Amino acid sequence: MTPARAAHGAHAYRTLSPPPDRMPWRQARFCAVDLELSGLDPRRDEILSFGAVPIEDGRVVLGSAAQGLVSPAGPISESSIRIHGLRVADLEHAPALDEAIDPLLAAMAGSIPVVHAAAVERSFLTPALRRQGLRLRRPMVDTAVLGLVWLHERDGRDQRHLTLTDLARELGLPSHRPHEAAGDALTTAQAFIALASLLDARSPESVRSLVRADRRLERIRAFQMP
Repeated sequence: MTPARAAHGAHAYRTLSPPPDRMPWRQARFCAVDLELSGLDPRRDEILSFGAVPIEDGRVVLGSAAQGLVSPAGPISESSIRIHGLRVADLEHAPALDEAIDPLLAAMAGSIPVVHAAAVERSFLTPALRRQGLRLRRPMVDTAVLGLVWLHERDGRDQRHLTLTDLARELGLPSHRPHEAAGDALTTAQAFIALASLLDARSPESVRSLVRADRRLERIRAFQMP
């Protein structure tokens, strides 16, 4: 990979601004992102693969999707291999993270990230972008949170945890290759579009209202407390 090519994603991410808060969600650009990891501790674990699926005008843009493998610096535990199926042999010819991340940065440029269980992805993306001299932008849509808000609005359910597979099933959507980054990113993208559409049918949704869904969930739970 040439230096010019390697800088493309970082340059795009640095220069393209995400959509403004007040923009109606269907007019905004989002990007569903999923990471497969060697573990859940960002201090010692690593990104092993990623998938990214852009969403424009409320539709998945598969032609601009990105995916990639990452060569780990350390060992991969048997427990993590059982989850995502990625072995050292599968990753030995993959580039290191600083090079591999470029297509992900290009896909995320100018968009709002959409992830399932945002705290995990954020904890790994933050240092990965920092190594590129970039800062992970704070606005992020969490489909787990949106799903919990929707379930409460639909039938008053007070649920505390919602896996991506469970969310897809509640929405009547397929789960595409669970625990494979590209498949989970596509499932996340489709779940996001479904949730945003369902919530928007009740009250118009904007970029701001979707990225702040956690505050909506907090208010719901506070109201339910005895």
